[in-house]
Amino acid sequence: MSLNTSLAKAQFHDHFHVCAFVHGAAEERSLIDPFFEEGLRRGEKAVYYVDPAQRDEHEARLRESAPSPELVEVTTWQDAHLNGGSFDQDRMMAALEEMIRAHAATGKPPVRLVGQMGWVFASPPGIEQLVAYEASVNEVLNRGKTPTVCVYDVRRLSGSMMMDLLRAHPLAVVNGVLHENPFYTPADQMLRDIRRRRTMS
Repeated sequence: MSLNTSLAKAQFHDHFHVCAFVHGAAEERSLIDPFFEEGLRRGEKAVYYVDPAQRDEHEARLRESAPSPELVEVTTWQDAHLNGGSFDQDRMMAALEEMIRAHAATGKPPVRLVGQMGWVFASPPGIEQLVAYEASVNEVLNRGKTPTVCVYDVRRLSGSMMMDLLRAHPLAVVNGVLHENPFYTPADQMLRDIRRRRTMS
């Protein structure tokens, strides 16, 4: 994995799960649009999980860069992370695994996946599973060789939540630059730490 590079130009090898900390929508677009555009030029499908209020806007913008309509899929977080009205890490990982498997079966290049994570700040049912999910989904994404970016607005994160998210992601974007994450903690250890924390609370 190249260090200190842009997200768009990154060559993913050992890890495929990125946490991007941004300061609002403009910074997100400046980071994510080139990432998707680079993939679209290679024939890689862009899958974007977004705020329902902004779905049409994001879809229209991405389609302008897409060589064909089937390379763009924009889904709301209500139909992805919160399908059924709550967050369930097992359901979400199973859905991702099936999406990656079905796409791979077509023989086409890998998907590029981005998820806006603003839904977490509403504390929906199941939110307590978030960090365990972020740690555990690495295996699914690595197995499917699927570059995936979770986008968090750093202005809304507590210090403890930011540290948990850093520990769960092997790669991180900070100030627009992609880094191998020195705080990354393998899933087994991360899950043990979560269980121990819960028993102490």
